[in-house]
Amino acid sequence: MRPLCPCWSCCCLLLVFSLEVLGTPVAPKAAPEQVHLSYPVYRCGSSQGWSRRFRFRALKNGPHWSPRLAVFGDLGAENPKAFPRLRRDTQKGMYDAVLHVGDFAYNMDQDNARVGDKFMRLIEPVAASLPYMTCPGNHEERYNFSNYKARFSMPGNNEGLWYSWDLGPAHIISFSTEVYFFLSYGRHLVERQFHWLESDLQKANKNRAARPWIITMGHRPMYCSNADLDDCTWHESKVRKGLRGKFYGLEDLFYKYGVDLQLWAHEHSYERLWPIYNYQVFNGSQEMPYTNPRGPVHIITGSAGCEERLTPFSLFPRPWSAVRVKEYGYTRLHILNGTHLHIQQVSDDQDGKIVDDIWVVRPLVDRMMYL
Repeated sequence: MRPLCPCWSCCCLLLVFSLEVLGTPVAPKAAPEQVHLSYPVYRCGSSQGWSRRFRFRALKNGPHWSPRLAVFGDLGAENPKAFPRLRRDTQKGMYDAVLHVGDFAYNMDQDNARVGDKFMRLIEPVAASLPYMTCPGNHEERYNFSNYKARFSMPGNNEGLWYSWDLGPAHIISFSTEVYFFLSYGRHLVERQFHWLESDLQKANKNRAARPWIITMGHRPMYCSNADLDDCTWHESKVRKGLRGKFYGLEDLFYKYGVDLQLWAHEHSYERLWPIYNYQVFNGSQEMPYTNPRGPVHIITGSAGCEERLTPFSLFPRPWSAVRVKEYGYTRLHILNGTHLHIQQVSDDQDGKIVDDIWVVRPLVDRMMYL
């Protein structure tokens, strides 16, 4: 719901009355007006009912601050294991925004969208307090992603399927991996998104001096070592190499423009990769692999909890797989400044224990090569 001024209904009645007196009955416009928030308390509603009061903290402007993010995908209305801890952490003021990397509710369209309503009520304590930034996953596909488009209003003019925004010293790009898989909604979407991504990456690189980090979020990973038949387990995955293995692949594009961190979900587990490009490990050094890495860092974080439970891993990890965790949890991302990122994985199975902890360090001069 969007906040409405309580006097709006009165304004509508006065307008109708005045028009009827003049003998020209015209339906009043329904667009809300006079919408405003006061700091720090707000509520939404109308004369037919009001929400409880919520608190929020506005994001800081400019690149010179240190955003703290909660990152995860694959959160369901049933079995949302990691969500109670996330809600408590949010109430403690630990985060500035949330990145939900696809797959909501399981599924928002079911039971005439009542499952979507249940899920939106579930996340309200977090989503009403922080920017809740999203990208679409495969579970949003029904009816051309209509439930996703209707429930989440993201920046840009692409109905939230792809967009970008600036946050502190980072430029964050959200996109749809699903355009590669649900081609019945239009193959043109693959091409449109690809060209938009390239244009956005070009602009982001021109702004590297102000916002050095480029971070992407998309649902289905390019790589994974899970024991299933998902796209990321295939050597020439669609997301990585594109349609028919040669059209609009994203790995070459992201490598060309120096994407630093790629966030994924879809697999119901946590996996951190070594810096990688085209199956080659590009660690900064043997002792400090994530200091000045020569390839992007991939994080797969899809273990927030849903009715499909956790996804097992293959028996032996791949040479490019650094850490694998088959436990419920979510990821913390702290964009400390223009040179340092801090990534932690929180295990809900182990009562909030940090089960992975790395720093990604890249000197500013390293990014100037992309200008």
